[in-house]
Amino acid sequence: KQELKNKGYDIKKVAERVAMIYGMDSRDIMSKGRQQQRVVAGSLLCYWSVRELGMSLSELAGLLGMSPPGAGYAV
Repeated sequence: KQELKNKGYDIKKVAERVAMIYGMDSRDIMSKGRQQQRVVAGSLLCYWSVRELGMSLSELAGLLGMSPPGAGYAV
């Protein structure tokens, strides 16, 4: 599948797109916090990163400062 990857997206571009959708700053999405909007936006970032960019859960977890199981739950 990986359509976003084929269009030249990387995790930074995906974060910017998610931020635009939710009206947030992309740095807020990638930072820790339990505010509802940040959690939902972060889940979309995780989903797109794994499903559309083909990132592994371990790679994603390392970038976001999460555990791999936590990243899997977010996906």
